[in-house]
Amino acid sequence: MDIEFHRKLAKRFIKDSDNTDNKSVRIQYGLVAGWFGIYGTFILFVVKMTLGVLSGSVSVIANAFHLLSHLANSIILVISFKVTARPATAKNPFGHGRMEHIAPLIMSIFLFISGIQIGEHSLHQAIEPHELHYWRALPWILLGIIIVKQWLSRFVTFLGERVDSHAILANAAHHKIESVMTFMVIAGLVTGHHFHHPEFDGYTGLLVSAWLLYLGYTHGKEAVVPLLGQAPSKDIINKIREMAQSVEGVNNVHEIIVHDYGSMYLISLHAEIPEKLGAIEMHEITERCEHKLRTTFGGEAVCHMDPMMEMTPEIEAIEEEFKQVLKAFPQIVSYHDFRVVAGTQGRNIIVADIDLAEDVHVDESDRIPKDLEIQVQKEIQNILYCHLYITPKFSY
Repeated sequence: MDIEFHRKLAKRFIKDSDNTDNKSVRIQYGLVAGWFGIYGTFILFVVKMTLGVLSGSVSVIANAFHLLSHLANSIILVISFKVTARPATAKNPFGHGRMEHIAPLIMSIFLFISGIQIGEHSLHQAIEPHELHYWRALPWILLGIIIVKQWLSRFVTFLGERVDSHAILANAAHHKIESVMTFMVIAGLVTGHHFHHPEFDGYTGLLVSAWLLYLGYTHGKEAVVPLLGQAPSKDIINKIREMAQSVEGVNNVHEIIVHDYGSMYLISLHAEIPEKLGAIEMHEITERCEHKLRTTFGGEAVCHMDPMMEMTPEIEAIEEEFKQVLKAFPQIVSYHDFRVVAGTQGRNIIVADIDLAEDVHVDESDRIPKDLEIQVQKEIQNILYCHLYITPKFSY
C-alpha cells in the first residue's frame, strides 16, 4: 500500500520516473528527496523548538537542533545533485557525479558537530538539573512528529532504492534515526515527570549524543570508501560479462575494471576471440562489444582483444600438466590467457595470467609466480621459462 502511494507521489514530481537508468531522472530523484526533507524538517524544527522552549527541556531543544543538521543534510543533498547535473568540463572531464559520494561525508561532519553540542548541554542538565514545564499534550505532539518522520523516511528510502543512491539512502536513514531519538526523548520526559527526576532529561540527551557520534563515524566511513575506489558489485560485473559474451565472436571475458563516477561508468575488459578470424574482424568484434557496453552503462568502454590460439594436441597436453601443477597452489583460484610460445633449442615458454584468492597478501602475491615457475620447470619437460602475470585485485 505504502509503495504504491510512494510510486504515485514520485510520478507526480518526477518526469519519466520509471526510467531510473537515465541520468536526468536519477538527478530528479535526488532533488525530490532533498526538497521533501528541507520543507518537512524545517516545519518540524519550528514545532519542536517551540515545544523545547515552552517546556525548558534540554533534550527536546537538543533534538530540535539535531533537526537543523537534518535540514543541512537535505540542503547538501539538493546541492550535490544539482552539481552532479552539470556537464563535464576541461578541469572535470569525468563530470561531477562523484559529488553524490561527497554529500554523505559532509553529512557525517554535521552529525559529529550535533553530537558534541548535544552532549555538552545534556551533561549540564544531568549534573545541575532544572525543573521542566511538563504538560500532558507534550509527549503526544512529539509522537505526532515521529509519525511524520517515519513516513518521510519511508518515502525517501523508496526514492533512494529506486536509483540505488547511497546519498539518498543516507538522508533517509537520518529521518529514521530522528524518529528513534524523539521516542527516547519522550521516554525521558515521561519517566522524569512521573518519578520527579528532571536529570533524566539530561541522561536522555547524553544517549542521543552518543548515538549521533556513532552515526557520524559510520556514515563518514561509508562515504570515504567510494571516493577511495569502491569494488563494483557482483551484479555489475556479471551484467558486463554477460553483455560482452553476447557479442558474436567473444568466447569469454576477463580482467574487467570498473570506475564508478556516480552518473557514468568507465569500463575496460579483455575479450577472448579466436585468432583465426584475423586482425580486422577481431577489431570489429571488440568495437561492437564497446558500443554495446557504452549504450547500456553510459560513459566509456574499452575492449582489449586477446587472440585465442588454436589448441593442438601438444598444447592441450602441456596445459593439462600445468593444471596438475596448480593443484599444489591453493592461493591460485583460476587462470586465463594460457599460451605456449616456441623458445630456443626446441624448448617452450608458458605464458598465463593468474587469478589469486582475495585474501592473499600483496607480499605473498609477489612470491607465488616465482614458486610456480620453479615447480612448472620441474614437472613439465622442455620448459625454458614462464611469463606469469598476477591479475590485480581491482580487475575481475
